[in-house]
Amino acid sequence: MHSSVRSVVRIAAGVAGMVLMVACKDKRVGAVDTGITRDSVLSIIGKGSKGVDSLPNVYTREKYLIDGKYYEVFFFSSTGDHVYTGTAKDTIPWKDLEPIAMIDNKVAGKGWTYLDSLYGAHKIPLKKR
Repeated sequence: MHSSVRSVVRIAAGVAGMVLMVACKDKRVGAVDTGITRDSVLSIIGKGSKGVDSLPNVYTREKYLIDGKYYEVFFFSSTGDHVYTGTAKDTIPWKDLEPIAMIDNKVAGKGWTYLDSLYGAHKIPLKKR
């Protein structure tokens, strides 16, 4: 009897943890929809950014040209930090960033699951998180 109660408690704790993880996602990234343009993405994720910036709240980005298609991935940072700030390297763990992937300047998908499948399909090394 006690083991079944423990199992229920563990499952409830796991579900609660997953809900918290989803709730922690930045709502700006949540507002990014598949198919919108790169400029629209920057407008949405740039809300509340510090100062003037051409890539607001983008920690870093990666660009690829594969089979005649232009792939670009923004790694969103809710803090507004960039990979290089001045002379010192600013480091944020990959797991704390939210990827937004675009193909030919339109959003194709977002999140680590989508990025892992995209990178896997094109044999791009996956990020260690």
